[in-house]
Amino acid sequence: MKISLLLLIALFVNMLTVQCTQQQMQRQVFESRTVVLDIGHYYAPGRGGQGARTPDATQGGALEECEFWYKYAGEVKNVIERSGYKCLVINRGDTPTDPALATAAKRAGVIQVRTPQPTAVYLSRHHPKRMAVGMLSADYALDWKPAAVIFLHLNSDSDTWRVSNKGAFYCNKVGVSMAIAMAEHLNRTIFNRSMPNGGFPCGVIVRTDGHKGGGDWLNTCNDSWVPALITEVAFLSNPLHARFLNNPDNARSLARSIGEGAVRYLRNR
Repeated sequence: MKISLLLLIALFVNMLTVQCTQQQMQRQVFESRTVVLDIGHYYAPGRGGQGARTPDATQGGALEECEFWYKYAGEVKNVIERSGYKCLVINRGDTPTDPALATAAKRAGVIQVRTPQPTAVYLSRHHPKRMAVGMLSADYALDWKPAAVIFLHLNSDSDTWRVSNKGAFYCNKVGVSMAIAMAEHLNRTIFNRSMPNGGFPCGVIVRTDGHKGGGDWLNTCNDSWVPALITEVAFLSNPLHARFLNNPDNARSLARSIGEGAVRYLRNR
């Protein structure tokens, strides 16, 4: 009986400790005024960006998602910082050797996390049960105790041109409100306005499966109660999207809309 009582007390104390830790983490996230932008994938010298890309250059030029966000992440950052928040831009590779991309990276203040092997799987330092390619940059983002982490990506579902319109923000469980706010803003400002999208709105998809793309980046942020999402909102395999994004004014509009959506969420938490 005495042993059972001690066990119950130990379990109760552990439960209270876990609850207090969770509340402390939630309060820390809520009070944070830092947003981290993670440019997806990485740049390889001599090979360029190593993410999704257009099938060819016939829709105004070749596009690759990592290179795209090196050019335009600064636009997202500027919107967030003009609204009074601190914003960091990171990437898990080395600084691009392409002069234009290197200049854009310097202008945006990109922090190169420099994962030793960009394609290798790493365990999270913050939550060791989580593991994924690109985890070191997710860990670095959490080092800043941010209010939100936004993984800047573009999608592609084909090696040939194919009209795909079901773009979405892939988010973690605690990031649903942020994803909804950002999707609603994108729908008002970009989708089926300046960017043709076949009448489809931007979607929101909760991703918890660590085996799927970006799943454990989102999970490790979720374990720290940090809202996080991946911006898979436009398809580089869609000729209409590629043509739209090859116009620098349109690309800046998309980037600014993502920043505005994030600010809208932060101000209304």
